[in-house]
Amino acid sequence: MKFAWRALALCLLLVGCTAPVLVPTPTAEPPADPLQQLRIAGPESLESLLRALAAAFQRDNPNAQIMVLKRADPLAWDALQNGEVDLAALTWLPEALPSESWVQPLARDGLAIVVNSQNGIPGCTLEQARLLFQGRVEDWSPWGGLPGMPQLVTREDASGDTLLFQRQVMGDFPIALTALLAPTSEALLAVIAAEPLAVGYVSTALLDGRGRALALDGVPPAPEMLASGLYPLTRDIVLVAPAAPQGAPGDFAQWLAGERASAIIQQQGYLLSPFAAPGE
Repeated sequence: MKFAWRALALCLLLVGCTAPVLVPTPTAEPPADPLQQLRIAGPESLESLLRALAAAFQRDNPNAQIMVLKRADPLAWDALQNGEVDLAALTWLPEALPSESWVQPLARDGLAIVVNSQNGIPGCTLEQARLLFQGRVEDWSPWGGLPGMPQLVTREDASGDTLLFQRQVMGDFPIALTALLAPTSEALLAVIAAEPLAVGYVSTALLDGRGRALALDGVPPAPEMLASGLYPLTRDIVLVAPAAPQGAPGDFAQWLAGERASAIIQQQGYLLSPFAAPGE
C-alpha cells in the first residue's frame, strides 16, 4: 500500500515538473502595399475610353486607384498646370506648350461632319463646310441634299472638337450664332438623328449610326484614311504631364504602350497613333 502511494506521488511529481509547451508568437503580417492614386482629366469625348483603360489597369494593378475627371481640353490643361491632376488626355494642345512638358501619343481619331441619314448629300469641300457653318447656305438641295435650310449644331467653345473645327475649317470666321449648342457629343448625335436638316461634327470614334459622316474634299473619314492622315480633320490624342511621370502615373503611361491597352483603344473605336509604339 505504501508502495502504491509512493508511485502515485512520483507520478504527480513528474507531471508537475513537465516543461511547459511553448506556443510560438505569430509573426506580424507584412504591411500591404500602399494604395497608388492617379488623377487624370480629359474631355467628354474621351471619357468612355479613359474609363475603360483605367478599369483594365486597376484589374492588372489591384493597389492602383484611378480617378477620371471630365474636363474640356483647356480646363483639363488648366487642372494639370494647377496640380489638380497627374495626367491630362487631350485632343488639342496649347500653342505655348512648356518645353519641359512630357507628351505621349495615345490614339488617333478624326472629326467627322455628320448629317441625318435621310440627307443624301455625298460630301463637301472644306470651303463649303466653312460657308455652311457661317450660316450662308440657305438650301441643301443645290449640293445634293434635302431641300430646306440646314440646321447647324455645334459644341461649346472650350470643346476640343470646336477648337479643331475652328482652326481647321472656320479659320478667322465664327460659327453662326443660329447654331444649336449641344452640351455633349451624345446630345449632338441625338439632334442629328431627330432633325433631317441637321448638320454637326463629332469624333469618328463616337459614330454609331445616328448620323452619316460626309467626305471632305473627296476623302471619307474611313479608318485607312485616318491612319494615313489623308482625311483633312485627322487628329492625334495625347497624354500630357508637366514632366516625365513617376510612380503610379509613370506605371500607367508605360502600361498604355502595351498590347492590352492597344486592344482596348481599338475596341473603343479609335486607331492606334502611328507615333506610339505598342508593346515597348
